[in-house]
Amino acid sequence: MEAPQDIAARPPFSPSAARRARRGLHMTLDQVAYGLAAFRIAAGPGQVAAWEAGTDRPTEAELLALAETLWCSPGELMGTAGALREHRIGRRLTVAELCARIGLPPSRYTAMERANAWRGDSRSTAALARELVLSHRDLVAVAGAAAELEQLLAETVRGRPRAQLSALTRLTGLRRGRVAAALTGLHREFAYREHLALSWTSGVPGARPHAAEPPPPATPAALADRFWALLGHPAADPGAAGVWSR
Repeated sequence: MEAPQDIAARPPFSPSAARRARRGLHMTLDQVAYGLAAFRIAAGPGQVAAWEAGTDRPTEAELLALAETLWCSPGELMGTAGALREHRIGRRLTVAELCARIGLPPSRYTAMERANAWRGDSRSTAALARELVLSHRDLVAVAGAAAELEQLLAETVRGRPRAQLSALTRLTGLRRGRVAAALTGLHREFAYREHLALSWTSGVPGARPHAAEPPPPATPAALADRFWALLGHPAADPGAAGVWSR
């Protein structure tokens, strides 16, 4: 029996996406298992069923073979890519293949992938962005700064938009004026909504009744989505002095 930490170290996997892909091809579990065998993956129909049920997750090699068998991309089976490893697998590249293309020693790259903390100069970062087809948002994520960005945006909505401007400019590496405009727009759109949710007094003795519940506070992911939309979903700028260049 495999240890929980071994399973947790595997790539993310969407059971529903796998089921949908298989059913779209009108394949049985046995047929999928037979197809996997062509890629030297010994996984019987019971194992495929466990993946689709979410009680187990395929390894990287199994995921790549499953994608080939189901005629889909690895990214479709993983869901939205965020970490460095997920982007690499989504492009069907091994560590050795990617390192050969970006001119980096495998040992150095592997350490960064395990930590999900890409660090590189403009040349290697440009090569990475090209090979993995990264947007600027992806670049921030593979540098391991997505959670920090979401926290700064949440603080922006709760406070003054310019209070986090310097930190977000350093993190993204984008022009200060461009980031400032996006933060101002974000604050304008979400601050009042946040205020309603925090100051809601329905059910408090003596409070005036309200006709309807206020909208819930925006989630960190929703704030990040809107922030990047206000920036115009910029393409990766490897030469920018973002978190990856520290």
